[in-house]
Amino acid sequence: MVPIYRVAIEIVMNNKRVWELIGRKLAGEASAEELQELEGLLRAHPDLHFPVEAITDIWKTTPDPADRAEGEDAHTRLISRMQEKGIAIGLPTEEQQAAIFQLETRTRSPWLRYLAAAALAGILITAAAWWWRPAGKAAHSPAISEVTTRNGSRTSIQLPDGSHVWLNAGSKLTYNKDFGNNNREVNLSGEAFFDIAKNADYPFIIHTARMDVRVLGTRFNLKAYPGDKMTEATLLQGSIEASLASRPGERIILKPTEKILVSDDSLHEVKTNDPVMAVKHLTYYAEQEDAIVETSWMENKLVFRDESFASLAARMERWYGVTIQFADKKKEELRFTGVFAQENIQQALQALQMTAAFNYTIHGTEIIINQ
Repeated sequence: MVPIYRVAIEIVMNNKRVWELIGRKLAGEASAEELQELEGLLRAHPDLHFPVEAITDIWKTTPDPADRAEGEDAHTRLISRMQEKGIAIGLPTEEQQAAIFQLETRTRSPWLRYLAAAALAGILITAAAWWWRPAGKAAHSPAISEVTTRNGSRTSIQLPDGSHVWLNAGSKLTYNKDFGNNNREVNLSGEAFFDIAKNADYPFIIHTARMDVRVLGTRFNLKAYPGDKMTEATLLQGSIEASLASRPGERIILKPTEKILVSDDSLHEVKTNDPVMAVKHLTYYAEQEDAIVETSWMENKLVFRDESFASLAARMERWYGVTIQFADKKKEELRFTGVFAQENIQQALQALQMTAAFNYTIHGTEIIINQ
């Protein structure tokens, strides 16, 4: 297995634009357009996710004094060895840090502050290379790997077993560090599209709060947001086996173009104090068969059919990275059908106003729905 520090350094060296954008982001000088560009690059190159996340964590985290001393000593030894070999590397560590500090504090130039952040991030990467070195002291790797997306963003990753996962906004995927060796189990909170690599020896299992899904090799969508009353698995190809977390002995096998829904008991007239399962067919928002409502987010489309304003507002919060509150609770009962693709949040609200009577006010990322 290639050491993580080597992967991080190679990716940084081979992706100059990402490096520049990360430097500007760490310096706090990245514009909204540059942050959007960075997000697009990370989405297009999922292999960059973990190295970039590691660099960001190192930048934000104050290390333990013992680890910090070890990293600084290791970095000093590395510089000394490079100097002995006649490699021109510039100033020693102490002078580098002093120069960066002076550059950061003595100038008001945003570009110079960006250079300071990029240079300091380079020092952190060098120290990280020694912290994660294959020999000597055991590596400080976390027991759990975690990939998250904030509201208003999406990302994709490739898991160690070759499976691909696309995460929708406001989602989190976690798995153990030994994933792919003797198990293929993950935990999902939110929504994700899975393209699972086949492995008959180790089934792929996804755990959610209400439902577990077991597959061997297939493509499907799974939505399990903690705030939603419905958990939904949608099968496009292959087969999946679903079971309730509270009743693992009861299993349902889905066929392509089918979906399983697990809802709270509060949605039903007959109270059983237990989630309820139902199997239905996929829904389409256009005549063509590939216009699937359940996976429309993969096409950067927010599709809704006869959906209440309350439910749609929750989806719009994740989609646009905003918060929506109803000053007039009656407006939560309005129902809408439509598709948002390129619209921004204000354009989307204006489009909804064409089919229903309501007003709204916007204060930054906070939206109030009123009469």
